[in-house]
This record gives sequence, C-alpha cells and structure tokens, in this order.
Amino acid sequence: MLDEANAYERGMDDDLTFQTVRELAGTAYMAGRSAPPTDAEVEAMAKRLCWNSCEWDGIESDYVAKDEDDAWDYAGEIPGFQEEYIRQAKEMLEIARKAVNE
Repeated sequence: MLDEANAYERGMDDDLTFQTVRELAGTAYMAGRSAPPTDAEVEAMAKRLCWNSCEWDGIESDYVAKDEDDAWDYAGEIPGFQEEYIRQAKEMLEIARKAVNE
C-alpha cells in the first residue's frame, strides 16, 4: 500500500498535509486493488508457492531448504522452476484481483 501511495504521491504537485497523505494512501490502495501486480508482489507469491509446494518433481536430491529464500535460490538452479512459479503467481494474483473487483 505504501509503495502505491508513494508512486501516486510522486504525481502530485501540491504541498502534502496529513489529511492529504491519508487520502492519497486510500486512493492508492483502491487503485492498487485493480492495478496489475507489482514485480515485488509476483516474486513474493512465487516464493511462497515454491516454499509451500514441498514437491520437487523429477528431482532426486537430499537437499532440504532452510527457509523460503533458500528454497527460491535452489529453485533458481533448476531450469524453468522459478519461471513456472512466477507464471503461477501472476495467474493467481490476477484471479484474486478480478474477484476483489467483482
């Protein structure tokens, strides 16, 4: 929400008061509900999908990830894995945004 408010604020030329900032944050939040997901949102969702998958189809390894970032880094070593999680994340975020706006 703050990223969206900051981006919205950069387009404003007015002096900002506390009330204006609150209004900007609310306006940015509402605009963000229908805006395409940011790269940060997509990556966060992709990392979570990777971490939660617990399935490494076709991978025979004794590797155990320590945390979400470690799992994401390991997935990056396998061609196509991160890209597939990113594709899934984009699809899921699009479905969620459509549901919110209906």
